[in-house]
Amino acid sequence: SSGINAEYGGEMEGNLGKVGVWGYYSLADQGTFNKKSCEAVPGICDRIEDAKFPHLDKVYVSLLYPESATWSHTAPDNTKLSVILPVAGSTKLRIADTTVVISEDTVVIDPSFEKEFVNEEQDAAVVLVISVAHPGTI
Repeated sequence: SSGINAEYGGEMEGNLGKVGVWGYYSLADQGTFNKKSCEAVPGICDRIEDAKFPHLDKVYVSLLYPESATWSHTAPDNTKLSVILPVAGSTKLRIADTTVVISEDTVVIDPSFEKEFVNEEQDAAVVLVISVAHPGTI
């Protein structure tokens, strides 16, 4: 753990950034919510559970500090989809040869494609990521 305190009270995992700071705060893994983590973000886990995402895998809050970028990365296989919901700020997502700005709309991606996040803004970018099974694998 990197010791980065998130504004919502949790401890962020690692500094995963190529430039600046990128970390995440895990709320669920393999479809099981971490009660202590969920207490740090009241209501979020309940809403996700109520939404009944089919074949839920991981749920985490991703935080990209100002003027930061992630390493280009991929998932090991194409068995999942990532639903990315903006919470605060704005970040650019480059996936394959396409770049989109995540600031208001939800984005769904296959994380097996090469991607990177860049925050060129002066405020932190916060997104909620919900990982579910890829429909082709169910």
